[in-house]
Amino acid sequence: MKETKKTSKKVYECSFMELYEDEVILDNQKESQRVYIKHPGAAAILPITKDQRIILIKQFRYPIQMINLEVPAGKKDDINEDSLECAHRELEEETGYITKHMEFYKRIYPCVGYSDEYIDLFIARDCEKVDHPKAMDTDENIECFFYQPNEIKDLIESDQIGDSKTLILLQHYLLKG
Repeated sequence: MKETKKTSKKVYECSFMELYEDEVILDNQKESQRVYIKHPGAAAILPITKDQRIILIKQFRYPIQMINLEVPAGKKDDINEDSLECAHRELEEETGYITKHMEFYKRIYPCVGYSDEYIDLFIARDCEKVDHPKAMDTDENIECFFYQPNEIKDLIESDQIGDSKTLILLQHYLLKG
């Protein structure tokens, strides 16, 4: 199964994505259209403090019109930014914590039907509060919450967490530690 690009047209561009309309030729030689987003990628972090508390953040997510409980995460500043560097930056900006123990877990593709976006998932252990953290993005309003590992299962089962990257990281942590 393969589709061959016949033409490609960028129809929109902003600071973090490009929208394309492509004409493609299918395996059966019929033509079709694909509309998709090109994205530079992102990093998401499950922060665990030295005393084993899990840090989650709450922020309003405009596209779903909801306050969301999730792990700290953010897009890469540009396509060439290293995901590990992005993870350290986002951890500090969104929580005020840093770590020397950032472990890569896996890469996920959350929207394969319409985007090439990937999110590199990390687990940050032994996180410590810093006195003067990097400033949060000016358009973000984020609150940090701390949970014991035994509270996480209840958050998931009571549907207080619906974000896929957060669910993947938390369930991995609950299974593997």
